[in-house]
Amino acid sequence: MPTPPGPPGQRVFRPGMRSGIAVAAVATLIAGGVAYLLKGEGVPGVSSGPAADGATDASGVFAVQAALYDGHEQAITSVAVSGDTAVTVGSETVDRPRGQILVSSDAAEQWRVAEVRREGSASPFDVPRVVAASGNGWAALGAGPAGVAVWTSTDGGTWTHRAAPQGFQRGDTVTSLTATPNGFAAAGSGHDGKPTLWTSADGAAWQRVAASVEGAPASVAAAGGALVVLTEEGELWRSADNGGTWTRAEVPEADGSYGPVVALANGPGGFFAAREGKSGDRRRAVFYRSADGVGWNRASVIDRRTYDRLAALNGTSGGLTALVPLTDGRLAVQRSDDGVKWESVERLEGDGKNATTTAALPKGVLVAGTQDNGAYLTAPGARHDDIDLLAVPGAVTPDRTLTRLLSGGGTTLAIGSGAGDAAVWHTRDGESWTRAGGDGLGGPGVQRLADAAHGPKGWVAAGGGVLVTSANGAAWAPATAPKADKPDMSGATYGTSGYVVVGAASGAPAAWHSADLTAWTQGTGDLGDGRMRDVVATSAGYAAVGESAANVPAAWTSADGTTWTPVRLPQASGALTKVIARGDVLVATGDGNLVGVSADAGKTWTLSTLEASAITASAATNSGFVLAGTPSGTSDVALWTSADGRSWEVRRPEGDGLTGDGSQRITGLTALGDELLATGTNGTTPTLWRTDPP
Repeated sequence: MPTPPGPPGQRVFRPGMRSGIAVAAVATLIAGGVAYLLKGEGVPGVSSGPAADGATDASGVFAVQAALYDGHEQAITSVAVSGDTAVTVGSETVDRPRGQILVSSDAAEQWRVAEVRREGSASPFDVPRVVAASGNGWAALGAGPAGVAVWTSTDGGTWTHRAAPQGFQRGDTVTSLTATPNGFAAAGSGHDGKPTLWTSADGAAWQRVAASVEGAPASVAAAGGALVVLTEEGELWRSADNGGTWTRAEVPEADGSYGPVVALANGPGGFFAAREGKSGDRRRAVFYRSADGVGWNRASVIDRRTYDRLAALNGTSGGLTALVPLTDGRLAVQRSDDGVKWESVERLEGDGKNATTTAALPKGVLVAGTQDNGAYLTAPGARHDDIDLLAVPGAVTPDRTLTRLLSGGGTTLAIGSGAGDAAVWHTRDGESWTRAGGDGLGGPGVQRLADAAHGPKGWVAAGGGVLVTSANGAAWAPATAPKADKPDMSGATYGTSGYVVVGAASGAPAAWHSADLTAWTQGTGDLGDGRMRDVVATSAGYAAVGESAANVPAAWTSADGTTWTPVRLPQASGALTKVIARGDVLVATGDGNLVGVSADAGKTWTLSTLEASAITASAATNSGFVLAGTPSGTSDVALWTSADGRSWEVRRPEGDGLTGDGSQRITGLTALGDELLATGTNGTTPTLWRTDPP
């Protein structure tokens, strides 16, 4: 069962009107059954009514507002400028990162979410990390489940997310991207961990070369027909034949400079490298220039009374930009048109800002990074205020996370979070929904409910450090917290011995038992390491699933919910994250397409896989079991059904919110009368779906 990021009590900050938020993204992401909304793939919303066997638009049902604190973390990791066009790339993260691309066509005055068109098998989980503009267009490289991911654009505003990019292998890592006279060059490490260089004329097809440099490449620059790589050890290596051969480039020490090279960029007249330096007691940055990467000469210094260090250096043939943190907590933004004379553009206040990337605008400097847990974007010299991306349509995705659908006592709950607070919506008929209230669904820290259970004393719901109870599912109160060190709860059930909640505490599996929801006792036994993820009740007591610290599936059983015994499982990788029961037949689902089945209340298990890239929801019905997920190689919805949990049949439903362009997901499943009720997403739109059981 997915759990909230960060420890209990930690509030994740989303900058508001006084700072920018880069929250554009490129797909819809489902991780472990949790719905996360992404923007930028050109996916249309769901229509207000269902098509044949289709899902309905549930935006009004699960309505939330953008909030300053909502559980997201945003970061801009790279920026590039060509003429008046500026592009940022980065990520937004709740449980897993998802990509973002923003663009301005008027030198950083107005911003919008870039249009991203995803080719066939390109993963919606890919995230762009670096971006560059050359005379041949734009390219962005990043990472995803299949390895290096590639985006290309002719104008910076409309992008193609490439499927199966040529030249990369699973396990490759790209750390830097630069424009060259003939296209692009990227540096990083190959799947074998060795330094690797890639070149491309158009950003789509890449040629790889094993780079015979000593040390892992940190950045790459191109000028005068040569390539220069800066390694993590601070050494420079030069190639004049597109990476075929490499030689050390020696940079002299002058003007009190010392230690390794700390920055590399191409700029006016060639390459620029920087070392830290001192003049008496004053620290400063010393810059060197080379036309060809062979001979290096001192070019300039940045010498400020409160200089602390050089944080970033970037350049094009039109000029250099540098970011210099100061000892008083401010950030100096510097610009040079020739690499010799530096201009102080502005000193930015700290305020939790961590600026990590920069680029020269026609007027001023584009600066980006993070502020607290949000993204930071500003353009000193071009405008007077930080860029407020709350005002950019589609740039801010409010937290609307649905983790599970559950039924009990005649009520069905959709649980998760909204705008960073724990959230519950309840219904009795699946048509009319009401958001629950109570003082248990708010408070400090990011809150997200992961599971809930109903019993004679009412409901209990848990997620992370949050434990709440309700008599009827409509009003929730905080429960007496378990006595444990930083409990992280993710599963709940009710059985003959009472209520049980499972998770982890102090980095180890943990379970808590309560007979009446008023007091909780932590379980004992040989629990091992790792964590429990979910739990169900059986005729023999309780069964829990999760993973060990070695990232392999794990399971436990208990007769009374207080004393637990580990169960030996077949060898496999990944966690078991959810478990459902029909009598004493249990079905557990986990990372990717892993499925576990037990016919004896969790005492023994068999493990197998389905032809799916992800299993996102599960439910027990009168006739067996239903799993929802994504078939391999698609972004559509599929259902797998089984009477016994061992033999599965697949159904591919059609209709709005289930098939078509973009990404569709089912995030919660439950039986409601003679029907199945499901929550999901279609692009950026939450959906509800009612259908007959397969």
